Amino acid sequence: MVYRVLLRDESGVSAIEYAIIMTLIAVSLVAALTPLGSNTSNAYSNAAAGLAGSADNGGDAPPADPPARVPVRGGGDNRVPRR
Repeated sequence: MVYRVLLRDESGVSAIEYAIIMTLIAVSLVAALTPLGSNTSNAYSNAAAGLAGSADNGGDAPPADPPARVPVRGGGDNRVPRR
């Protein structure tokens, strides 16, 4: 008698279904984002190695003084005022 009542009771079925759906979503997210994380890590490692390699080459040194800035007048007129 008690078994028949328990077999017909469907109150927890929807909660179990939602738990299964959430588990499937979580597993698929982990499966999709793991390669993305590896690819991102590899990209940053390659960029760091490239930057370290360019610093070791002894490339051109930056100029001692920055280039002079030309004053710009408003209105699209870029002439330097004469004194």
